[in-house]
Amino acid sequence: MASVTVTRHSQVTIPKEIREIVGITEGDRVNMRVVEGNKIVLEKADEEVWKDCTDFLPDDFEKILTATRSDSTNRFKRLGLTP
Repeated sequence: MASVTVTRHSQVTIPKEIREIVGITEGDRVNMRVVEGNKIVLEKADEEVWKDCTDFLPDDFEKILTATRSDSTNRFKRLGLTP
């Protein structure tokens, strides 16, 4: 078990040996939860969970998004809000 110190801003550093075992690198997301009252479980977030989360979008979503962005840009220009 590794022991760490909580900093003034409530931050902790995950020890290198634990990061290497779990495979946590800079930019990774982690999940934290409290179990059994005062124990904290920290686990690397599974980014693959979100990979296929677009099944609910319509097939022409990119077209709709592009049109929406274009409309917003034109509106901002009309209002004089763009350089």
